[in-house]
Amino acid sequence: MFQKTGFIASISLVLCVNLFADDMQDYTLDKVTTTGDKEFQFNNKDFINSKDLSERQANSMSDVFATQPDVNVGGGGMMAQKIYVRGIEDRLLRVTIDGAAQNGNAFHHQGNTVIDPGMLKEVEITKGAANASAGPGAIAGAISMTTKDASDLLEKGQKFGAYFKSSFYTNFGLRENASVYGRIGKHFDALVYYVHQNIFYYRNGEHTFKNLFHPTEEDKVLGSNSQQNNVLVKANAYINEKDKLAFTYNLTRDNATRPFRANVTNPSAASQEDGVNFAQELFHHVDSNNNIVLEYDHKGGENFGSPKVKLDAYGSIRNIHLTPLFNPMTAKALDGKSLSEADPEGSTPRNIFLNNSGVDLKITHPIATNYSNTLDYGLNFQNMTVMDKDQKEINEALGRGKEVSNIVGGYVQANYSFLKSLTIGAGTRYDVYVYDDKNWQRHTTQGFSPSVAILYNPVQTVDLKLSYAYVTRGALPGDALLLDSDVKIDKHLKSEKGQNVEFDADWTSEYFSLRGAVFYQVIADFINSYGVVHETANTSEEITDRGLRENMKDKINIYGYELGATFNYGNFLASVGFSRSYPTVRGRLISDTYELGATTGNNYILKLEYNFTSIGLDLQWLSRFVQDLSYDGYDIYNEDFSHVHKAGYGVHNIFINYTPTKIKGLTFSIALNNLFNKFYIDQTSPLKVEADGKASDSINQVRKALAQPGFDGRFEISYKF
Repeated sequence: MFQKTGFIASISLVLCVNLFADDMQDYTLDKVTTTGDKEFQFNNKDFINSKDLSERQANSMSDVFATQPDVNVGGGGMMAQKIYVRGIEDRLLRVTIDGAAQNGNAFHHQGNTVIDPGMLKEVEITKGAANASAGPGAIAGAISMTTKDASDLLEKGQKFGAYFKSSFYTNFGLRENASVYGRIGKHFDALVYYVHQNIFYYRNGEHTFKNLFHPTEEDKVLGSNSQQNNVLVKANAYINEKDKLAFTYNLTRDNATRPFRANVTNPSAASQEDGVNFAQELFHHVDSNNNIVLEYDHKGGENFGSPKVKLDAYGSIRNIHLTPLFNPMTAKALDGKSLSEADPEGSTPRNIFLNNSGVDLKITHPIATNYSNTLDYGLNFQNMTVMDKDQKEINEALGRGKEVSNIVGGYVQANYSFLKSLTIGAGTRYDVYVYDDKNWQRHTTQGFSPSVAILYNPVQTVDLKLSYAYVTRGALPGDALLLDSDVKIDKHLKSEKGQNVEFDADWTSEYFSLRGAVFYQVIADFINSYGVVHETANTSEEITDRGLRENMKDKINIYGYELGATFNYGNFLASVGFSRSYPTVRGRLISDTYELGATTGNNYILKLEYNFTSIGLDLQWLSRFVQDLSYDGYDIYNEDFSHVHKAGYGVHNIFINYTPTKIKGLTFSIALNNLFNKFYIDQTSPLKVEADGKASDSINQVRKALAQPGFDGRFEISYKF
């Protein structure tokens, strides 16, 4: 479906969804505006703000990025969602929450980035290999999430405030949210936020209205339930006009009963070699993400000798605790084997920890008094540890049950306007990675990561930017399941290298804007965790069918383009957008993987908005179209080709927000998601049940990824005082 989309393709976009409205902070793209001084950016960036998330009642990662044509979120259920930027999985990006690194991959059947969207003030997306200040390992870009604090919610002159929100979802759940915040004198403010959310289950588009009041198990998407209790505590101490100390703690905790593999439903037991019924392998899942950050900020002055200083220390603990609700020794597969024998991976208790901790220092000297030209430098230290505390047998033969890495790096970069119309920026960072793997092998990898960008403004309304970045990312701990004894690791892992060259063009006027980008990215020496074993494999140990973790010899080439247009007049906003990337290996689009990326068809976004300010009513329409995709894909795990088909889809949503003008603080919100009840599977959701298995395997013959929710009406009432 969706073979022809000419009306959008002619205008095509990269999301300019929030550009040129009354509040310039709310409608910003790449932080470049038509008025005032322009802030220099090394990379192509997009921003999502809290106003947009609130108006759309975002409660998941798929909701957060719904307006971004170049970002897809696959997986379906809450804990299964993975983010893909230009087709590349978020584990290859540097992801932070209030500066706390979220790097790593705890479990390949679950999402990597876990945060309650209601906490977020802003999301910044850096696309392509990032510049030096983004931090270590940003080989395919970066996602920086910032949570709210009291100053974001307090009105001018207000000392104390609170809000309460209550929501009901027709497909099918509820959400209760409360927050209190206040300011004590001139030197202290604080915010406490709590949300309880219970998604009892959701139905896909084929079952939304079947057995409406008495649903069968078949009507509910297996593994779609989610109960969350989430907390944010944030406090700021203002020492003086220029110095601030900040403390942040946030917790997202998800509790549910799901299959062991949270991102796939139940393939037929007869399709599996050992006759395993995935619906029989139900686990109690407790997924949590704890982040704590201490931050010092110094504002700096207008002179070069009075720099801005930012120092933060953080700790992040991601835990996935899986407890089987069956006895693996007595429960039987179709062929009579016990589940512990037929599917040892899917019947074993897990208590996985992915811990990140570190310290970051950033110093920014103004070259121009308004910080439009700066000299930046800094230092980074990060520790990453992956372990499974339920791994009972730890010895020389089976490994030590955990993997640890330490990253030490530094960077310097600067930008300078040689002419009013010409600015050049350049920088580099150097990082050393020390990785101790599960087999007591130490891998020390390091390298430079230079970047350069040239911004030219031939006229005030036109920006032309050419940028290049090269990023070196050393060897890091892998998925916790790779700690199992039947996975081996190359003794001489090399650094991964990413390069990105990009050309961006922006034209802006009072009412209209156009934007385009074309890019080429290449990743070399990608560390493939499920590589095919060759006779020359760099290990003396016996290799089982699970394979070898090693550098891939083939390069990954990603090329693509993005186009966009926005029209804004008075209270009306219209934007359309288009994005397409082509991740290829050996000249073919890749078949999906659990650690690299996924291929999608053309992505289109259409957004319309009108704000009736006199009566406090805001109406929005949001559509996403993904084009049908059929190709012969390359499987990096098995080094072969197979035919891939992914159905296209169009999904439409309406958002209504009403704030009565005579009742201050009261808001009624309605979100009608998937308005026409489309059945679809996101194209970045798993293509195969066993990604490292062959496409010809019986278990991979039918796609069993979780379908997305069908029609979901969300009704919310909130009061702020």
